[in-house]
Amino acid sequence: MNPSITRRGAVLGGLSCLIGAAAFPAQAAAYPERPVRLLIGFPPAGGADFVGRLVAQRMSQTLGGNVIVENKAGANGMIAAADVARSQADGYTLLLGVTASQSISPVLVTKPLYDPLRDFTPISMVGFTPLVLVVNPKLPVRSVGEFIGYVKESKEPVPYGSAGIGNITHMAAELFVQTTGASQLRHIPYKGSGQVITDLIGGQVQAYFDTLPSSLPFIQSGQLRALAVTGQARSAAAPDIPTMQEAGLADYSPTTWFGVLAPPRLDSAIAQQLNAALEQGFSDAESRKGLTVRGVEPVLNSPAEFRAELEADLSRWRGVTRKAGITLE
Repeated sequence: MNPSITRRGAVLGGLSCLIGAAAFPAQAAAYPERPVRLLIGFPPAGGADFVGRLVAQRMSQTLGGNVIVENKAGANGMIAAADVARSQADGYTLLLGVTASQSISPVLVTKPLYDPLRDFTPISMVGFTPLVLVVNPKLPVRSVGEFIGYVKESKEPVPYGSAGIGNITHMAAELFVQTTGASQLRHIPYKGSGQVITDLIGGQVQAYFDTLPSSLPFIQSGQLRALAVTGQARSAAAPDIPTMQEAGLADYSPTTWFGVLAPPRLDSAIAQQLNAALEQGFSDAESRKGLTVRGVEPVLNSPAEFRAELEADLSRWRGVTRKAGITLE
């Protein structure tokens, strides 16, 4: 995700939301009349769950109705996404979309459950976060360079965990191998981030390319050792962790985004109302702090800008997955 584009989109999106909020047609005034479901395609305790629950809290406050989180984990986020894609377009079923469910999985599977563009109404991006390479503290490495050397010199494959085949945590590792030639890394897929972290701390796997919100508490407690983050700059939430660029990997900067989507053909007035609710929910420094403290950079934009970002992200990850030769049935 290009930060310069998304920051510019945040400004333009904010203006469009304020204009739209003053021009809601009468038929949208009664919405919402009952609780809104926000589906999250991953188990509790991961980065998506953290962001989704914060989004639900903020939208409940600004929308004037309850937004209830529903974790519907499975198939790398695709189960929840497919559910939303098939739901009635009335504004009462939403998706906390992420890179994995909207940009990676749809280009990996031979028979996608949905079209990531046609089958959703984009509402707004919420933010993006770098990934962080974390290792078991007992591993004898303290930098990315040392880690690459350790992997290349290892006589046995070095196991790393991911939150699932095709997950951003898997694809970031594949891209790392393509970039560094550290082919001795061996993939061990899990069903969620929490399980990977448990086994990483326990020594069953040695490394993890995790989202920063998920791993940050364990880094701060000393249970995991962070080697580098993947963003263009150091994260304000973890300024002591160097970037991959500082480690010499100038072309390695995968990030993951979070955003809210609705079923296809949602009424534009309701879509605008939801967009405005998100914008208002993260409109000041204190509300944004809930995201930034865990390493998520807030980026709110318009539905049209969000769609453009989705199109670019799909193209980017399609190239990576084809080069890696990864497909899912």
